[in-house]
Amino acid sequence: MGVAALEYNREVIVGQRSTEVAQRFESAVAEFETAVQAVPDDKWNAECEAPWTTAQVAAHIAGQFPLESEIFMPAADGDKALSAFTWAEVNGRNDARAAAEANATKDDVLKTIRDGARPIAAYIRGLTDEQLDRKSPLSLADGAEVTTQQLLEGGVLIDHVGGGHLASIKAMAGAPVGR
Repeated sequence: MGVAALEYNREVIVGQRSTEVAQRFESAVAEFETAVQAVPDDKWNAECEAPWTTAQVAAHIAGQFPLESEIFMPAADGDKALSAFTWAEVNGRNDARAAAEANATKDDVLKTIRDGARPIAAYIRGLTDEQLDRKSPLSLADGAEVTTQQLLEGGVLIDHVGGGHLASIKAMAGAPVGR
């Protein structure tokens, strides 16, 4: 098989599904950015999700990609030993970062989400169907086997950006909460 045929086959394998997942991620990020921009200044440091302020919730989402990458990248790469986080560890990291981000500005949050989202979207686009279908046990789900695609679309990435936290940010912005 010639080089051109190999490249064509790689494009077919790395293609539609990974592109669709990446687009869903980018759409969730764009919706999050829009919601953050819409929060009035007088509500930015107000309590949003007890005990966190709007700034802390937004910074939590924006800064979460490194932790999330520790979960879905090993799964995609076939490493059955995913990071064995406990909910106590995740919550501890979240609370520590929330304390550190108490004074985050909208500009800080938007820069963090944009800088973090670009490489994640590119990574997702490069995944093959085989990588999206790989199963690994997830400690945060009592060891249940989940596919890389489930990790990406579920609470680990896309739903984390566009889920409950987004509804809280939208409520602070006075925007409709439904998608």
